[in-house]
Amino acid sequence: MKKAIKIITVTLAIILISMVSFVGIYTQKQNHMENIVKEYEYAMDLEGARIAVITPKDETNTIIKDAEGNTIDEELTDEEIAEKGYTKEEVKINDGNLNIENFQKSKEIIRKRLEQMGVENYNIALNEQTGEIKFEIEEDSTTNDILRNVYPVGKFEIADNETGEVLLDNQYIKDASVLYGSESTGTSVYLQIELNKEGTAKLEEITNTYKKQEETETTENTTEGETETEENTETQKEIKMTVDTQTLITMSFEEPIRTGKIQLNVGSASTDAKTVNGYAKTAVELATLLDNGKLPIEYEITGNEFIYPEITKQDIQYIVYAIAGISVIALIFIIIKYKLRGLIASIAFIGYAALYLLLIRYANVMISLEGICAIIITLAANYILSIKIAQGKDKKELITFFSKIIPIPICSIVFSFMEWIPIASFGMILFWGTVLMLVFNGAITKPLVDMIKNKE
Repeated sequence: MKKAIKIITVTLAIILISMVSFVGIYTQKQNHMENIVKEYEYAMDLEGARIAVITPKDETNTIIKDAEGNTIDEELTDEEIAEKGYTKEEVKINDGNLNIENFQKSKEIIRKRLEQMGVENYNIALNEQTGEIKFEIEEDSTTNDILRNVYPVGKFEIADNETGEVLLDNQYIKDASVLYGSESTGTSVYLQIELNKEGTAKLEEITNTYKKQEETETTENTTEGETETEENTETQKEIKMTVDTQTLITMSFEEPIRTGKIQLNVGSASTDAKTVNGYAKTAVELATLLDNGKLPIEYEITGNEFIYPEITKQDIQYIVYAIAGISVIALIFIIIKYKLRGLIASIAFIGYAALYLLLIRYANVMISLEGICAIIITLAANYILSIKIAQGKDKKELITFFSKIIPIPICSIVFSFMEWIPIASFGMILFWGTVLMLVFNGAITKPLVDMIKNKE
């Protein structure tokens, strides 16, 4: 009786897991039902990809210099330049920067930016002759934002607002991050820029120099010839903080900053989630630019195209239907040949398949075309093992079976560490499938079939 209850309990558990894996769990969300089971993650060969190409700019800037060679920031006409004795030069934006060292540095910075923006599935290639960088990323709702933010220079400066003298730049940045704060008026978003040791000392010096100062002015009453009133006024020497051409803030400081951390409000406090998310998105984009260094070369995008997947989602459905059909026929064969033991082994096989597919979802495994092949291989191996268990093979014979497929998990581990997504997908899916096969059949399938075998 206890054995029958155990078999029924395990069977019901397998049915439940199968319903979750194959159908999902749906909950009411606003005016529609939504599946809360995690979606599969598909590689670019199944999802589609965006291929973008960026190349060094070939544009020129007009530079005006005085007789001593100093750059003049004013906009002057040709007549004014001639009158003041200035000279005008046309200088290429990337003049002197186009070399292999800067090309490789640019590629590495772009790679770091992609990863910081959460792009896991990408390919990046550098033409070391021209500096052209070609990268391929998966296509989704964030692709356009990623392309827009991956190749700006990211030039950070704190400068005197009046003279334009640069006081602090990228070389002093240690880290950039996004912080949140709760206030009575809602949630605030901050961009925090943390400086290195040298930058911390410079920031303290800057904030001392550009601290708000009080100046006392005295006014005399000429009628009585004596001082009657005093007025306190503030004179403000300001800095301007910029990233590329965007001015983040113009300000002076209340107190010296000795921590080496600058916190800037992005937007204002809000209770609206959409507004806060918009501010957070802006802050994350700025943090990504500042956290990975400044590009040594100015780039422009010269190619941007969508590459359709090798097989469509409909093709994948056909593959799934084919696998399901073959599996049903194969399980019917086991049931007919091995009767009750075959039925239990078949139920366990379904449970294994359901649990395997859930594991692939929650292990964050990227499914590629090669990954689908790994699923088919694993299910086939598990089917062979199910037949052996249904036949009543003892543990020694099953261990012999596993010893014969040892190369599979070894290869899967090696493939899992490959950088090429299709092979890594194949390896990870094969690895999890083999581990689950060993655990599931040892803990579920074999004990259940043995219960039936002992009754016969």
